[in-house]
Formats: sequence, C-alpha cells, structure tokens
Amino acid sequence: MNAYSIYQVKSEYLRGYGFRSLEAIRRDDPKRLGLPREAWELVYVYETESEPSLDWLFCLFNGAGDKWPEDFTGRSMSVSDVVVMDDPDEGVRAWYCDSVGFVSLPEEVWPCRG
Repeated sequence: MNAYSIYQVKSEYLRGYGFRSLEAIRRDDPKRLGLPREAWELVYVYETESEPSLDWLFCLFNGAGDKWPEDFTGRSMSVSDVVVMDDPDEGVRAWYCDSVGFVSLPEEVWPCRG
C-alpha cells in the first residue's frame, strides 16, 4: 500500500508561505534552512495500491471538486503544498508543489520522520 499525505499552508500563514514558490520563500529568509512545519497542516492522506505520479496526484486534487475523493476537504492542490510519499520500497520522501512541477525536499528542509 502506498500512502500520500497532502499538507497545505494554514490560513494564518498564507501571507508568508501560501501560494509562493520555494525560491520566493528562500529569498525572503535566506538563513532559514527548513520550512516551518507549524505553518502547514495535514489535509488528506491518499492510500492506494497503485503508484501514481506526482503529476497525476496534482491533476486529481487540482481538478473540479466533483473529481476529488469524497472525503477530501482541502482546497485545490497548488503552489506551496507539500506531498509526502510513503513508498514501502523507496521510503518516505517529501515534495514541494512549486510554480512549475515539484521539487524534492531533503530531510533537513522537511523532516519526514519524528
């Protein structure tokens, strides 16, 4: 079973982090190594036997609401969302939805464990 956790910026942090490219966030605070986890909240865990690509997940959660899973209550996937993939073969990895595509987040930027 593959699990994909979707994190979105909390409303009180939208001004600083919401809908912003990773480059823009780093430009505003170049000394910050990681992303402040308290600014994001887990909005959905998608479990499947298949291995969908990040682009497929983006299309699923960015489409019209009638195509979303029934129990999904977040907003459309967009820039600043984080997808954490838990793959039994490859381990846990985090990806930032950037202005164009996804950027892999190293452990020191988005700790996936602990």
